[in-house]
Amino acid sequence: MRSARKPGIAAVSFLFVLAALFALSSLPDAGPSSFARPAPPAACAPPGGALDGECFTVLVGKDASADGSVLVAHNEDDRGDILVNLRKIKPRDYGAPKKVALGKGALLETDGRTAGFLWIEATTQEYADSFINEHGVLITSDSCPSRVTEEDFTDGGIGYMLRRLVAEKATSARDAVRIAGTLIEKFGYRASGRTYSIADKNEAWMLAALRGRRWAAQRVPDDEVAVIPNHFTIRRFDPDDTGHFMGSPGLVEYAAKNGWYDAEEDGPFDFKKAFERPSRREPAADGNTLRHWRGLTLLTGREWELGGDYPFSVKPAKKVTAEDLMAVLRDHYEGTPYDATDGYKTGSPNRTKFRTICTASTINAFVVSLDAKRPEPLSVRVWLTLGKPDTTAFLPLYYGVENLPPGAGLGQEAHDYELFYKQHFDDAPFKAAKDKLLHTKVLALEQAAEADYGPMLETLRKELFPLEKEFIEGRPKFEEDFAALYAKDKKAALKSLDGYVAAAFEKLGTATAGLLNKVKGP
Repeated sequence: MRSARKPGIAAVSFLFVLAALFALSSLPDAGPSSFARPAPPAACAPPGGALDGECFTVLVGKDASADGSVLVAHNEDDRGDILVNLRKIKPRDYGAPKKVALGKGALLETDGRTAGFLWIEATTQEYADSFINEHGVLITSDSCPSRVTEEDFTDGGIGYMLRRLVAEKATSARDAVRIAGTLIEKFGYRASGRTYSIADKNEAWMLAALRGRRWAAQRVPDDEVAVIPNHFTIRRFDPDDTGHFMGSPGLVEYAAKNGWYDAEEDGPFDFKKAFERPSRREPAADGNTLRHWRGLTLLTGREWELGGDYPFSVKPAKKVTAEDLMAVLRDHYEGTPYDATDGYKTGSPNRTKFRTICTASTINAFVVSLDAKRPEPLSVRVWLTLGKPDTTAFLPLYYGVENLPPGAGLGQEAHDYELFYKQHFDDAPFKAAKDKLLHTKVLALEQAAEADYGPMLETLRKELFPLEKEFIEGRPKFEEDFAALYAKDKKAALKSLDGYVAAAFEKLGTATAGLLNKVKGP
């Protein structure tokens, strides 16, 4: 297969792409806390293992969105005593080549320059952080267990640092795909399998990584949306179609060699069918199938067969808005046969026999709009929750803020490879200061809501969610005023942006604290 590939695709030589990692401009643009989140009861945990049912993402092409932006919606699902820590890291030039430790012994030498990035951190977790960098490149991920069991690594391979290196180096989504693919081929990927969702202001991609040195990526058509729970969704893979696919060489031959693909029996090569770890569960009991089905149903407005042969991407019923995606991320199958609490009458919908899109292990959610038509400080617009999205409000945030608001996060803004790694995996100092975080208050209210879900949800709808409506309805006017001021006085405009975001965080913090006091009583 290698000989059949065109020289311009992702089988580009290591020397060329490693140069991108060495020089940023080389590639063309192409002790448990009292508020710890407990593990769901055994009846709710995915039978195939925790990583079979973690995270959920929707990608929306620019022609499928209501405002012409590329949209990315994501629920981050993890278990354990985790802090959601928001950080804005400044770009840095170390002044010399820098050897970067990849965590298990491998070292990568870079040129010592890093882009600035917004970091949505889930402390202690190997595969849970999301990043948006100064070039408007976003990367997040979903676990996708594969059939591959062999360990083909160099010096322990790469895992946690993959997405951080992408955020530090990529100047476009295609660039990010090439960099990630090269790192996978060079060092070997440690996890069983994972899909990275990667986007910029022009396009969105999914990159499926397999344990070892193999990967495939597909571009989401501009007029379509793609839904991914925790199974692979790339189907047809055509390495000659360089506008829509990239990947490592020899994928088809590798699948055939392992008995996962037979051209005569199977017909055209299907990445998902070849490499996905088969599920032994019935469709309704398979949380990935059920969430995929629900996402497609909500976005297309039509019924899909549960457990059917779902395509990589689909055309939505209408142009998609950020608010549409917020609703998807909050979904528990309300109004369907899989609404296991009958409209919250029998408890929390996050802890039932059906794995829901919003669930007990969801630790944060975001909807990001990437749009080059907006003034640069507003071109990356983020709607973020610092807990499960069903019990808190989405907060407005922009990459262009110069200073994150109080309570958003802990840690320095100056880039430091060694310190960041230590702080991430040994977060005791952060936990000692967690009372400063808005996330801590949000998590406390979330747990109060879980204990008495139906009545508490009504309270939240009356006393908390109107804040979100205020943020959404007030955003266009703020952006219009900002654009006018930015054209005349950039410094004053940026100060107003910081103030706008800080005011939203403060309002939510005040409202959350008030509700907690009400729950606790006199």
